[in-house]
Amino acid sequence: MQIALRIAANAPISVRQAKQAIHRGLQMSLADGLAFEIEAYNRMVPTKDRLEGVLAFNEKRKPDFKGV
Repeated sequence: MQIALRIAANAPISVRQAKQAIHRGLQMSLADGLAFEIEAYNRMVPTKDRLEGVLAFNEKRKPDFKGV
């Protein structure tokens, strides 16, 4: 339960992308899985949650993720 709560405290979009990368990655070759992981990361770069995470880290505060 502690692990689930820790995961749920992260940005919803990031958690969704990670789950998808893990699930699909298990069904791919290593090279395809790594390529999919890079694509998943690149989908996260323009999100407001990513910016909020960086700002919160720099400001030493807990992030307020919105799922966008």
